Amino acid sequence: MMDKNEFWELIQRSYREGNWETDKEMEILINKLSNYSPEDILKFGKIYDIYAEESYKNKLWAAAYIMNGGCSDDCFDYFRGWLISQGKEPYFNAMINPDFIIDFDIPYDVGYFENEQMLSVALEAFNKKTGTDDINVYFEKIEDFELDSDELTDIIDEISFGEDIDADWDEDDEESLKKLLPKLYEQYW
Repeated sequence: MMDKNEFWELIQRSYREGNWETDKEMEILINKLSNYSPEDILKFGKIYDIYAEESYKNKLWAAAYIMNGGCSDDCFDYFRGWLISQGKEPYFNAMINPDFIIDFDIPYDVGYFENEQMLSVALEAFNKKTGTDDINVYFEKIEDFELDSDELTDIIDEISFGEDIDADWDEDDEESLKKLLPKLYEQYW
């Protein structure tokens, strides 16, 4: 049965089995997830949406900006997809301080730290499971799907945020970026 622990376990197993290759990891994750019931796949999608929404933080956006040499709204969505696809520990550590990303066991020569496909894993698994190519079926179902309020609270309450996670920054002020995220700035800027 899908819950937040199963969500993270599926991501972590896929990450390991994909040998840290994003495309391979996503293919494995979609295949694994498509073995679940349609309801569990929808639940995975809702859990993903919660983690993505909760990570919409200024300091994390600054990290994405530094690591990718700039970062638009869409880029930030893909960056958060990338972060979630790294697993539970990296995600939770980055919510405390995105500068901890430098400590992840990831290759740093990948060029861009984005995973757009992570945003559609549940959709692709759902379509594979149900045999439909109509994306509207998934979006209609996910729109009506709700997590139990206790489960929703449990997911959100587990996330700890650093005090300055919503710190303001200015892309034109390199000193502010350097001060906000010194390790990432030194590595990528």
